[in-house]
Amino acid sequence: MSGGRLSKGRMGGVYMGEIIYDSYPNSKLLGAMRALTGVRDAVGIVHGRSCCHADSLLFHVLTSPNDDIRLVGSGMRAQDISVGGHRKLSLAIRSAYKEFNPALIAILVASVPTLMGDDVDGTIAAMERQIPCKICSFPCAGYQGHMNEGYEEVLSRLTQYMIPSSHISDMVNIIGFKSDEPHGAANLGEVKRMLADQGVKVNAVLTSSSFEEIKTAPRASVNVVLGGDGLGCARLMEEQFGVPYVTVPYPFGWGQSIEFLERVTGALGKKLNQEIISQEKDRIKEKLQKVYTYLQGIYGLPAAVVGEGGRVFHLARFLSDEIGLKIKLLSVASKNPVLEEIKREDSYFEELFITPDHFRMEEAIRAKDVEMIFGSTAEKRLSKELNIPLIRTAYPILDEVAISDMPHVGFKGIINLTEQVINAVISSS
Repeated sequence: MSGGRLSKGRMGGVYMGEIIYDSYPNSKLLGAMRALTGVRDAVGIVHGRSCCHADSLLFHVLTSPNDDIRLVGSGMRAQDISVGGHRKLSLAIRSAYKEFNPALIAILVASVPTLMGDDVDGTIAAMERQIPCKICSFPCAGYQGHMNEGYEEVLSRLTQYMIPSSHISDMVNIIGFKSDEPHGAANLGEVKRMLADQGVKVNAVLTSSSFEEIKTAPRASVNVVLGGDGLGCARLMEEQFGVPYVTVPYPFGWGQSIEFLERVTGALGKKLNQEIISQEKDRIKEKLQKVYTYLQGIYGLPAAVVGEGGRVFHLARFLSDEIGLKIKLLSVASKNPVLEEIKREDSYFEELFITPDHFRMEEAIRAKDVEMIFGSTAEKRLSKELNIPLIRTAYPILDEVAISDMPHVGFKGIINLTEQVINAVISSS
């Protein structure tokens, strides 16, 4: 994030004013941080210069619950480059353990200590003899990978702490969920509700669970991989613990919610409870009939959809197939392991951009003459320039909060997203 003016008001210690947002950094450090912040009793330590910690902390504070900030920094300075950062890292580990009493401390090693060859493993070995806490590290220098690689690496590493167990029938783990996604808590609640209605219990969520819950993940009968995120973790669990996995669409809309449930229940050897499905259908139909004229009015509305690989295709399919929007451009901000497979199904969008330069993406959106953008705060400036609505559906959201129980996914999400789209069109006309 760069540029902008901080002015005028102040709210909760954060200055409010006119801020210009650039695209967020697609870094391995950010991806690892996003995975770790979903482990409720873990602490992340950004080992590097203070700027690396400050940038990561800013994104964490603005996109996650403010009452659950567990990201600290080692605070390396210029003089530490010559003598090594082991002393600063040791102090940070001790402080993190004293302050948070975590079950896991994860060191995110940024560029400076990586380039100087800092002995992070030696420091961890010494500290594990002093404090009763698991400590691990992840290489997160700027040149070592992108956001999806950091996320995948953390999930895969968590399998090393899992405890072998016999499987419990009708119990699943959810893999690939990000707790800082827009409306994340509400989305997870809706997914759990839909599964519970089908007699399926959720054991652990990677990542939105405690470290102890994650350690018990092998007792589930099936791993449910959301949109392909966390696929490496699911494969490791199948190899090491015999837990099979099923890859499911992110359940945006009716069709993909049904497909989600069918794949999960099928993997468990269960039949879908059609009585529950019929009740959900009647409830949604009753709501949508009240705005039928509006839905006719927005049919064919040209739109651009921007987001992460595990979600953006499924969101675009819902907007196209069920709301009737014309998806002129679909832009994938970060890849995931099943991207190549998903993108072959291209009947519901005109043009696909994969991890584009943000300038090129904005130029393409301008050329498509769209009338609505689905994306993140990074698209706010463009939507203002074009004077068209921006529906915030993608990470990061830095200029809105979501504390109400209004999911974007599942059966409840159909009503909420439809309402949001219609109101955005009405208010912009």
